[in-house]
Amino acid sequence: MNGVVLIGHGSLHSDSGASMIRLAARLRERGVAPIAEAGFLNFSRPTIAEAVAKCVRAGATSVTVQPYFLIDGVYVQQDLPGDISKVAAQFPALTIRVAACFGFHEKLAAIALERVRAVDPQTNGTGAALLVMAHGTPLEAANEPVRQLSAWLHGATGYTWAAPAYLDCNRPRIAEAIDAFAAQGAHKIVSLPYFLHRGRHLRQDLPALLAAARRRHPEITLLEASHLDYDLRLADVITDRLGELPATDRPVLESTG
Repeated sequence: MNGVVLIGHGSLHSDSGASMIRLAARLRERGVAPIAEAGFLNFSRPTIAEAVAKCVRAGATSVTVQPYFLIDGVYVQQDLPGDISKVAAQFPALTIRVAACFGFHEKLAAIALERVRAVDPQTNGTGAALLVMAHGTPLEAANEPVRQLSAWLHGATGYTWAAPAYLDCNRPRIAEAIDAFAAQGAHKIVSLPYFLHRGRHLRQDLPALLAAARRRHPEITLLEASHLDYDLRLADVITDRLGELPATDRPVLESTG
């Protein structure tokens, strides 16, 4: 019997992973996986090892790890494999497979569009801009889903401009992108935090950046949409990523990318 473990980053804010835990329950209810748990890389519990152990106690003979990440950045490519190797050593009889991260998915884009329209129902007008705010990763190619999302949203809305910007690691930084929109004549900027969890970045870093931008550009209306948070369509995205794995068991630690 196969179990599924959703793996997120974790946060010092203990409630930030609540959506992922709820989605694990939805996977069980939908019959996507009879055993589905959630675990964290850092700060929060249960850990990856604890989540896998719970699956084993429930009868799992194999486990599929679903990275609960929007992009295939450092945590997915570098940190997660090491953690899974340690877990595999604890359960040598267990087959562990790793699914792809969320990447670009039209249901994710639809959630993002809904978040934007919640704060700006018209989503149009000359001189309006959409700013997709992401964390960023030094693995440059891994940012491609963020760029795809920005392009998709630009096509789905009537904004004059749409662009991604990053909190760290990549350019443009969020402040730079806002200043660039201002220089182009934007009178309204809708900022979309493209994040799954409400951790420190959403609670502290982004609000500080947006407050500073409002002080620099008092002439611009700067709106902030909600992050992705909990949405049942995320369960659909997870189901699709799990479904991309072959039906037969694969070697331990083999990844789809």
